[in-house]
Amino acid sequence: MKRTAASPPKMGFRDWIGWMFFVDLLHGLRLTLSYLFSPSITLQYPDREKWIPYPRFRGHHYLRSDSDGTTRCVACELCARICPCHCITVVPHTAADGERRPQVFDIDLARCLFCGLCEDACPVEAIALGQNYEFSQYTPAALRADLDQLASMPGKVDRGGYVVAARLEAGTRISPTGSTEEGRHWWQQIRGMRVKRDE
Repeated sequence: MKRTAASPPKMGFRDWIGWMFFVDLLHGLRLTLSYLFSPSITLQYPDREKWIPYPRFRGHHYLRSDSDGTTRCVACELCARICPCHCITVVPHTAADGERRPQVFDIDLARCLFCGLCEDACPVEAIALGQNYEFSQYTPAALRADLDQLASMPGKVDRGGYVVAARLEAGTRISPTGSTEEGRHWWQQIRGMRVKRDE
């Protein structure tokens, strides 16, 4: 049986006109120019405003705890094995109650890709990537997070994408001012786009 190649779709008169006069290119340039001449939006960070990330944001790692305050981690080392950059170090030990717990749980944030594979591999959902994005340091050694630091990190937010009032405190910490306002949605400011409040 003889095979025939599929014929290309036929172009109509409007397609030929659009192709000859670069109509698609002009549509793209019109969109670019509309953004170019629209008012710019500047986030006043860190002096007056702070962005609350979305729940799917991958920030600083944190360890979840049970209701009694003990970490959920069972030191199975799956997160360390699946990590593509080998930045997680887990040393297990057996606690007094016979449970397997991590004696050492370190993450080198200077090497981390924030890919989320450790979060996906954990069988007890002990490790996750949270909302904190303000953890810059001056030396790579200061970017090594230990077990106590991971247990004290904030978790994921329920709702995000908002800009709230904030202030720069002594050091490098930026904290919200405690205003009861929910804040404005940053995406609504771009060309007056309408965004559902529950995103």
